Amino acid sequence: MQGRYRQFNLDAGYWFQDRNKRAVDRAYLGYRFDERSELQVGAPARPFGLLPYPQFGWSYHIPFFLGFGVNTGTGLKYGYKDNDWDFQAAYYPRMLPSSIRYAPEVGRYADLKDNAIPALHGRQDNEKRDQINLRLTRSFQAGDWNNELGASLAASRLYNATTDDNGSFWAAGAHGVFKNGPWTISSQAIRYEYDPKNPGGVSDDSVLMGGNGLTPAFLVAAKGSIGGLNVGYDLATPWLGPVKKVKLYNDYSRLWKDKSGWDDSQMYTAGIQFFALPVMAWLDFTWARNANPWGGAENGTGWTSTTSSGSNDWYFRTNLNIGYYF
Repeated sequence: MQGRYRQFNLDAGYWFQDRNKRAVDRAYLGYRFDERSELQVGAPARPFGLLPYPQFGWSYHIPFFLGFGVNTGTGLKYGYKDNDWDFQAAYYPRMLPSSIRYAPEVGRYADLKDNAIPALHGRQDNEKRDQINLRLTRSFQAGDWNNELGASLAASRLYNATTDDNGSFWAAGAHGVFKNGPWTISSQAIRYEYDPKNPGGVSDDSVLMGGNGLTPAFLVAAKGSIGGLNVGYDLATPWLGPVKKVKLYNDYSRLWKDKSGWDDSQMYTAGIQFFALPVMAWLDFTWARNANPWGGAENGTGWTSTTSSGSNDWYFRTNLNIGYYF
């Protein structure tokens, strides 16, 4: 839903999902100071990494499941954009309530218990507070290539309700988008660290993440590095009637975990997007290993240990999505 009145604007995305789930991917009231700068208040999208999505396909990749894609919180965001620079700064005192989260976020077992495993997740009691996000990109042309290079930072308190103590979270990313004719290449590298202040007997090697319950809650390695590479090719298709264009794409992402003995998580998607506006469709073929929706969800281990059922096995999933946009 979008609306505009003079210098004010409204933008909100509300999702109706399977099993009577609901989600909000953004919801804010904006005020434009001029053509280049704006303030958004409410639940504005969190500025970090590749935007608006960390991949070309409909199937979300590792950055999304670790909280670095299509994520938001309650707070405010300032943005400045001209022909060359795009700067965003945001502050989120609290994350969205778990019942309406579109993207996963760190959460307490008490908030995620309907979608968590008590024996494995029951003592997880961390949540982010007072998160700050900064994102800066620079656009430029080099020969036939139109390019965007940027960097992102995020930091917050990691409050533990059991110990009533604050740990910390930080993440840093470098990202780029490169376009030449029908080709688009996007890539990013992310380093993140959670330092929880857990009570005795609770491992500091992982934190619990979850959303509105559309998928089960899962554990994430507390420290790791993420890499992603996406390649897309646009092809005009006047011979396909209402389908005027298709995009062929390959998305790949990988998570390297700091903890010794925890093998990498990987995802790869090959797919095609159909443009028949106002209808669009995505057909994805995704392979994943040590990834939560592809094996890890069977036992709640998510993106951590590789000693559980399905570890180091490649899982395959086909996803077809059709949307009507108006």
